[in-house]
Amino acid sequence: MQDFVSNSADGPGRPMAIDRRRLLLGGLGGVGLATAAALASACSSGATDTTSEGVNPGPKETLTALFPRNIAYVASGVPSRLVYTLTDAEGVPAFELPGPMTFSVERDGVSLGDPVKVAPRSDGVPRPYLPLYFTFPAPGLYDIFATRGSTRLNSQVIVSPASEVESPQVNSVLPPANTPTTTLSFDVDPICTRVPQCPFHEYDLPLALGTGRPIVVLLATPAYCQTTACGPILDLLVEEAAALAENVIVIHSEVYQNPKQVRELNEAALAPLPLAYKLGFEPSLFVTNSANVIQVRGDIAVDRGEMAQMLALAK
Repeated sequence: MQDFVSNSADGPGRPMAIDRRRLLLGGLGGVGLATAAALASACSSGATDTTSEGVNPGPKETLTALFPRNIAYVASGVPSRLVYTLTDAEGVPAFELPGPMTFSVERDGVSLGDPVKVAPRSDGVPRPYLPLYFTFPAPGLYDIFATRGSTRLNSQVIVSPASEVESPQVNSVLPPANTPTTTLSFDVDPICTRVPQCPFHEYDLPLALGTGRPIVVLLATPAYCQTTACGPILDLLVEEAAALAENVIVIHSEVYQNPKQVRELNEAALAPLPLAYKLGFEPSLFVTNSANVIQVRGDIAVDRGEMAQMLALAK
């Protein structure tokens, strides 16, 4: 992904600044400014009116992907978690999702696997979402259908060869990337924007790998996240981590290296972990087993119940 390559003009290894608006829109899967604004604030009354007289406002409800759609994000042959929501004719995401929806996946009109009922998740997060877990067998274009009663909604997803997806995938070993600690900042300041600072800055990830201990890594920046998702997910991790076994290592990484040293956030360099992982969105949660193989990955939105299920795999 181009946002995360080194800028050769500035010298090898120096990260390019990433435009915060691009980061936000990438994380929302390109669902549009109205949706971005709605997710960025619980108050959506100021959202732009995209309808006008004589213009068809579109369908009443749309199945909207919240995961990135402008990069190779979904890998074939790898367990994927795709986050969806419902948006209205103006692109504003629903404040409530009324009950579960039945998801099915098709390719070229052929159904793949059995339909699966997906319940909305909303415990401890600003907006509800629908997480679909599915393993796509091959690269290509797939249709995603979500049905509730007589309502049948459709979205499409492009699945890429696993070799073209740059971010760490489920069933692969978690790659090393420096994570600032209370004693070694790696020039990241601040190392944590949560108030008060979270307790997950004890370990540098490369030193934690290979210890035979499960690892949980969260990329999130509470102070600078414009979708209001990063603060809640870190707070939830602080709550849920109390129930983890003592041998589980939990690490939090901020997104930006120097946000306080720039006039505009889009001038800030990236912290080591998002740079190494080529993550152009946030938040992102990785849970490994004791061999440090990624068991599950939670991007964009993870509520309290789903986080508990994910953390249970850290063993």
